[in-house]
Amino acid sequence: MAIDMKLVHDPIHGPIELDDFAIKLVDTPEFQRLRRITQLGLAFLAYPSARHTRFEHSLGTFHLAKEIRRYNPELGEGVIYAALLHDLGHYPFSHTLESLFPMHEENTLWMIRHGEVGDVLKERYSIGEMERLLKHPVVSGDIDSDRMDYLVRDAYYTGAAYGIVDLERLIRNLRWMDGKLVLLEKGITAGQSLLLARAMMYPTVYFHHTARIAGAMLAKAVELERIGLEEIRTMDEIDLVSRLRMSEKSEVRELISAIDDRRLYKRVLYTREDPGEGVVSAVKEGLEAEFGHLVLVDYPPKPKFEERNAFVETCEEVKRLSEVSPLVRSLFELKDTHWRWGVYARSDVKDAVLRVLEKLL
Repeated sequence: MAIDMKLVHDPIHGPIELDDFAIKLVDTPEFQRLRRITQLGLAFLAYPSARHTRFEHSLGTFHLAKEIRRYNPELGEGVIYAALLHDLGHYPFSHTLESLFPMHEENTLWMIRHGEVGDVLKERYSIGEMERLLKHPVVSGDIDSDRMDYLVRDAYYTGAAYGIVDLERLIRNLRWMDGKLVLLEKGITAGQSLLLARAMMYPTVYFHHTARIAGAMLAKAVELERIGLEEIRTMDEIDLVSRLRMSEKSEVRELISAIDDRRLYKRVLYTREDPGEGVVSAVKEGLEAEFGHLVLVDYPPKPKFEERNAFVETCEEVKRLSEVSPLVRSLFELKDTHWRWGVYARSDVKDAVLRVLEKLL
């Protein structure tokens, strides 16, 4: 039987081939929704060209998983479709609203269980099998198809010079061994460059203060609007922004209008000094009691740098990459260096917020 193929032209990887089953998955409403979910949330307020979406990232992740499988044919075909669907559950503006709702991975599972995409999957895979494949090291590891794509893609669309990774060499030197994705010795430099790119992209892109402030404003608008999980989980960004603009609550309209016009709150405090979650919660409670939605406290989780799945084969022995790479060890030691928590306020109340904050701290 002839297999239908479709070519998608991608600026990062060139032509991406979609087979007939991938086409059926991509053509579901759940996957098409990803066209309207920006990859980097509100980072376009700092990097204007960063308007790429979870849709093309998912196609790129699928393509790279296929390339990994080309060198490791013993991997089951299901892993490439798991790579295609791994981000299905992202909320509008990607990670921005995960402070309010369960992590997007949980919503991906919900989409697969309840959406049309699940009906397509059942033609070849059980839902339980696909749920297991979503945790496969090729899809969700430290050197995986997801990370390879988003680092290079995000660097390309932001113009940041830190996502230069030799993907071809990296993939050519990955081997599936005893349930692990193992990097051959010739690929160590390429593996290091991937992890270094990730470490450098955090302060310059993923933790950029403009995106953090705008994200905190959006989250507060969603919180005030009282949008629940059952509603947000299937929304795209057009749905959400329209809802907030038409809100009956003036505070919500004010916040979304300020984001639209890039009249963002200002930093009152922005520091890596961590007083602890309890102190921050008390500060937030005190400031909100005084200023309401005019002040926001942003206390993000600290970046993870877990390389438990990053293995390398040297002299016929498999070791963790950190055991053979001083660079990777240093990245782990520096993982919290760029973390910050902040207090942001509308410009006209910034000085008053600072006076109250000094008393609270």
